[in-house]
Amino acid sequence: MSTKRPATADAAGAENNTRRTRPTFLVVDDDPMLRKIVARGLAALDPAEILEVEDGLAAQDVLSAKNVDVVVTDVLMPHMNGLELMKWAQEHCPGPLWIVLSGLETFDAAVDALQLGAFDYLGKPPEVQRVRVVVRNALDQIELVRERKRLYGQIARSNAQLAENVEQLQQACRMLEEQAAVIQSDLDRAEVIQRALLPQEPPEIDGWCLETLYRSGSSVGGDLYDVILLHQKYMGVVIADAAGHGVAAAMLSVLLKLRLNLTDKAGLLRMPGQVLSDLNRRLYETVTAPGAFITAMYVLLNRNTGQAWIASAGHPPCIWTTPAGQCQLLAHTGPALGLEADARYEEREVQLAVGDRLLLYTDGVLGSGAESITSDDLTRTLRSGIDRAELPGTLYRTATQKITGERDDITLILLERGEGVSHFDHTASPEGRLTPQPSTTQAQLMYAVRGEQAFISIAGNVTWVFSQALLDIANTLLERHNKLTIDLAACEYMDSTCLGTLHEIVISRPDAVYLQRMPANIRELFEELSMGAVLSHESPSIDPLPDLMEPLPRREVGVAQQCARILSAHETLASLSPENREKFQGVVDSLREDPDRNR
Repeated sequence: MSTKRPATADAAGAENNTRRTRPTFLVVDDDPMLRKIVARGLAALDPAEILEVEDGLAAQDVLSAKNVDVVVTDVLMPHMNGLELMKWAQEHCPGPLWIVLSGLETFDAAVDALQLGAFDYLGKPPEVQRVRVVVRNALDQIELVRERKRLYGQIARSNAQLAENVEQLQQACRMLEEQAAVIQSDLDRAEVIQRALLPQEPPEIDGWCLETLYRSGSSVGGDLYDVILLHQKYMGVVIADAAGHGVAAAMLSVLLKLRLNLTDKAGLLRMPGQVLSDLNRRLYETVTAPGAFITAMYVLLNRNTGQAWIASAGHPPCIWTTPAGQCQLLAHTGPALGLEADARYEEREVQLAVGDRLLLYTDGVLGSGAESITSDDLTRTLRSGIDRAELPGTLYRTATQKITGERDDITLILLERGEGVSHFDHTASPEGRLTPQPSTTQAQLMYAVRGEQAFISIAGNVTWVFSQALLDIANTLLERHNKLTIDLAACEYMDSTCLGTLHEIVISRPDAVYLQRMPANIRELFEELSMGAVLSHESPSIDPLPDLMEPLPRREVGVAQQCARILSAHETLASLSPENREKFQGVVDSLREDPDRNR
């Protein structure tokens, strides 16, 4: 039903057509003429029934037997007056709305009736039009109350469903986190295996030096290279880049490694063009997935003479420089591997003199953004006079200095004709990480007890989901122990609910709670939110955490309790400063107005 109040009685009739049920009216008055006037006004509201009785006792019988929506009653009646009838109804049938008929002599009684909960009153004798308006407003009020109850019921059901959905999401998150941990473990092992496919130690080559650098964009990558001594005077250098990233690209690169044959069955050398043609045919027949291809370059070098034959399958051009500053780009000689069934690859023959350099690289070095480096930048760096051993690292830093997100795999091979020591660099990141480190993004809250001292460790990104568990375990530990140390060394982020909860914990036992090893970003949050009480409890010394710590116990927390926790935490923060009040008052007000938060 619409709650908009119509301007006329005619509009009221139209509105009545939208009501879900037709109302039942009861008129109580010992004057038959007044009952007739009131009934006439009520008839225009399309009621289901209009009941008339002459006194309060008769009204009791009707109200006990029927569901009545609106009662229009006189105040002064024999046997039982209107006020007594209302008091009786409050206990026995509180459903109807009451409208009181009042003359000047009973005005005070009408006021008493309003205090008892009457919706409105009508002067005597009532006007038919006035009866319609007042009773129509009463019906609107009934519909509003019903609609409110319906909406509250719907909200309650929605909250129950939301709580169930939250639990399901939490279970799904836990399952996904477990699966992610398994996947990451598998990727870490795959990384170790993939790195085992790379050459582990540079070969000893008189008159030649090799510098290599390999960095995967993630745990595993699509880049591959190899340096192979062939017979007594030849050496093969291979570099490849599988399309895409991650596991799929890594599998392609492994497949290329397995299919790479630099000699025939008789052990005779195969020329680079022949090697790439054979690889292309095998990959084309084996890999049918769309978009699966590999760029590659193969250099066959005569170590004695410096003569080199080069074939490239869609790979970025290698760069050939001389000590005199001359430079040449050697572009690809055929398409990427796996794209065309009968692709052919020409060979370029070059003569490398003492001091000449040949740089091979994958396209991750060049990048794809507007500020990416170019082959001209690589050439200038090669000719800059930087020491050979420093060149791959310099090129890598130049290529990645402006990359803030994910990047492609990067591989560099620098071949120089000259005496010196060769180096292969396969570290997993520019920081020199040798083994994968676990991610601390996922929240992890642990606790332990040592003697009279209790410890809580907060790590990762901690949100409101953990706030009740944090408060519960802190209260339990403070009941049993004289000191509680909260360690924040690995904490990356805390949302406002957890910050407010932490403040409550500190001020609940200021003599017993201490914080240690605050990261700079967490300290900034405390300062920004005027959490001076928390900052003042930073421990002057650091207590080492116990060796064995357990995850915080998690119990089922209902929606109402979680809402209460969020409200309390934000009330705490809002009380700390005017800025906090402005920032969090909206959250506090909305939670306070929630009709189901105390259910």
